[in-house]
Amino acid sequence: MSVSLVNARVLLEGGSVEKTEILIEDGVIQAIGSGAVTGHAFDLDDRLVLPGIIDLHGDGFERSLMPRTGTGFPIDIALMDADRSILSSGITTAFLAQGVSWEGGLRGSATAEKILSAIERGRKRFGADLQFHLRFETFAIEEQEAAMRWLEDGRVSMLVFNDHLPQFEQSLRETPDRMQRWAHQLGMTFDDFRAEVRARRARQDEAEETVRRIAELARQVGVPTGSHDDDTPELRQHYNALGARIAEFPVNLETAKAARALGNPVGMGAPNALRGGSASGNVSALSVIEEGLCDYLISDYYYPAQFHAAFKLAADGVLPLGSAWALVSAGPAKVGGLDDRGVIAVGKRADIIVVDDSDKALPKVDFAVVNGALSYASEPYRVAALPELFPV
Repeated sequence: MSVSLVNARVLLEGGSVEKTEILIEDGVIQAIGSGAVTGHAFDLDDRLVLPGIIDLHGDGFERSLMPRTGTGFPIDIALMDADRSILSSGITTAFLAQGVSWEGGLRGSATAEKILSAIERGRKRFGADLQFHLRFETFAIEEQEAAMRWLEDGRVSMLVFNDHLPQFEQSLRETPDRMQRWAHQLGMTFDDFRAEVRARRARQDEAEETVRRIAELARQVGVPTGSHDDDTPELRQHYNALGARIAEFPVNLETAKAARALGNPVGMGAPNALRGGSASGNVSALSVIEEGLCDYLISDYYYPAQFHAAFKLAADGVLPLGSAWALVSAGPAKVGGLDDRGVIAVGKRADIIVVDDSDKALPKVDFAVVNGALSYASEPYRVAALPELFPV
């Protein structure tokens, strides 16, 4: 079945926005231009057509799993809820960032296995392309076997290493009340949590060997690998030497520059860019972007952030729309090894969103098409016509 989108402003691969037409057939963009009309034609009323957003790291789905501390919901229901939020935010490919840590609970390997299985089980049901992003805590020594098994079985789309132990150690000294709440959320007493932090630190050598082994396997199987919250150039160099070449959320400008010098892609938080600063007091994403050091933006904890951050960068004159949108489409596609998507071009997968930008301060996603299929529609009066044009 073929579908033509007409009367649309389309962001093309070169970064320009042009009034043109798109022919979609069998999930692929087959033609672009005035001669593209064939079969069913859908008039988009001068709406803006953009490549679907690719989110390489989003953990906003955790709110669907546990909207209140200690109050969990079935994973399949939670992921369906997250899928709706993801699509309405313009995201057509979402890597769900699931932590695996020595802390257990929501970030234990048992939970990760359940989430991974639910992603695989629900692929025909989800509207977005949901994939598994493994965030591995460097001191999660006992979880090495599970992580390596998932990598070997081809179930992991991206891997990053975290080390939150220094933050826990600092917080135990400076803000023990906060750590008491965190321990409670993990189902531990404060004293047990503090003892566990000390015990983990004593296993530094084991942790380093665990990371080395997992990183080597990830390299062998071709999984994009990086590290999270690097705070010194030396730490970035360390991970780069292990093959973990993606710098996710570098804490300061110096480390972002070190990543660029190594040829490592840099990912920054879209909430940081949208809000104008880091919630954690780290480097401003805007300053990293203005220095030309940012390769892609990440939804992090808030799915709508990529969509609105890209428009804000363009509205504020920081970047042209084409360059701003590349931070949430072509950029992450390249970093994530997703060669079939990220731009609107002939031969690419038909992952596109249709945007009503008549209110420049508050654009919104009207429709999302994933792999050529209608996956989301915001306007009820159009829904009756759309199934005739897109296979659902």
